[in-house]
Amino acid sequence: MNGKEKLYLLLNRIEDARVIAPSGQPALLDPSKGLYQNYSGTELPQLLTKLEKDEKVLKVLKVPTRIKSYLDEFDPYDHADDGCWHLQLLPAFDRYFLKIQQEPEYQRFTGKKPVTSPEKLGSSTLMPYEEKLGRIVKAIIEARKATRKDQPTTLHTNANSGLNYLDNEEIRNILLQLQDEKIIKVRQITNRLLPLSEQPINPSLFYIDVLDGFDTWYEGYQIKQKGKIENLSATNFGQIYSVLAQIDDQLQLSQSSTLNLPFIRSLNEIEGYDSHDIDELADWYLTALNYLQKIGVIKDYSHSKNSVDAEVQVDVNNFLDTWETAKLVEQKRGSIEPVLPTVTKPSEAQKPLTSSYNDKTSTLHIQERELKLQKDRFRTNLIALLMKSPQNKKKDWSWDEVVQQIEGTDDEVVLQKCRKKFYPACDGLAKAIAQKTGINDFLDYTQNTVHINPKYI
Repeated sequence: MNGKEKLYLLLNRIEDARVIAPSGQPALLDPSKGLYQNYSGTELPQLLTKLEKDEKVLKVLKVPTRIKSYLDEFDPYDHADDGCWHLQLLPAFDRYFLKIQQEPEYQRFTGKKPVTSPEKLGSSTLMPYEEKLGRIVKAIIEARKATRKDQPTTLHTNANSGLNYLDNEEIRNILLQLQDEKIIKVRQITNRLLPLSEQPINPSLFYIDVLDGFDTWYEGYQIKQKGKIENLSATNFGQIYSVLAQIDDQLQLSQSSTLNLPFIRSLNEIEGYDSHDIDELADWYLTALNYLQKIGVIKDYSHSKNSVDAEVQVDVNNFLDTWETAKLVEQKRGSIEPVLPTVTKPSEAQKPLTSSYNDKTSTLHIQERELKLQKDRFRTNLIALLMKSPQNKKKDWSWDEVVQQIEGTDDEVVLQKCRKKFYPACDGLAKAIAQKTGINDFLDYTQNTVHINPKYI
């Protein structure tokens, strides 16, 4: 074992000792458990001296009797010896150990993957407040599980708690905010071995009392987190993203925070929608607008019962923040097409996504998802036509071909009259598929043509 490997072994044992140490007590490093046989007489004291004097990441409080001949100056205690090194880990220990864990030699030695974090050391990326709060709340939840009855909860600020990338003052301030909510109480003591006047400026832990109201508050917090745009299901995200994109387009042109949001692209197309279609479309938009109002993107909106638009007052700052988040989510998902994930074995080629249509039940199946449609509606007849045969699935249909097949006529007057139904049927069908299945790209359509996306054939 070389010098670096001996350092790695020692750091791992120190970390293990710290995990099982009672709150406010030093970590007890027992050299008889796998250390003496890996180090010569002076190596272990030398490594600990290096960590204390050079790296300044720990303080040796007590040296076992066997080692006293090497380091008498480290032993400030006179009472009975327990055979262990008594170590106080300083705030710098976590950052030092995390840096060590990034070294390829450490990873090869331990077989562990590198410890990572959304915010790397030295990164200029600003961690949002909500993420900091989330880390602290999660750390409290986990720390409370290990808290004995009638004892304060010990919140460590190390890598194990996920708080090692937060500044201690930030942690303290957020804890005090939670204290203002009357759900926790932060104790002034962070080191039980020291009087109040000598408490460390940068403590490695905080003692908190978790109050009765915490669970109720946490339930509300969880519900709020569930509704954040990055946590939405594929179906809901596609719906919200579409409306956000529409708002973004309008803001660019209107230069005003008060917008008119049309549910239909052109009033000329309204004749192509029946009343049921319009009701579905309005419900689709109003669901999205209600959500955006709850998360503060929209201050207020108004919608008349029989209208196909809404007057929307946008909170521009909140909108821009939410829109940036939504675009990042969209990029991570590959596109705004929340398609069912497929597991591909390395030895197999990517299999196409399957789709089928049951004409008897008017049900469209895409993988394991399905959409049941009402019979004798233009959009139902449209999907039945597109899914009728393998040839129909692959065909790029023009509006007049669709109308001829559905209406059973090539009369020019009838064709032009029914043309108004073509785009609303495509648009309504695409939205219905997205709403029920979360798949936003099943149909490719324009004012004049429609075909099924080849990846579903």
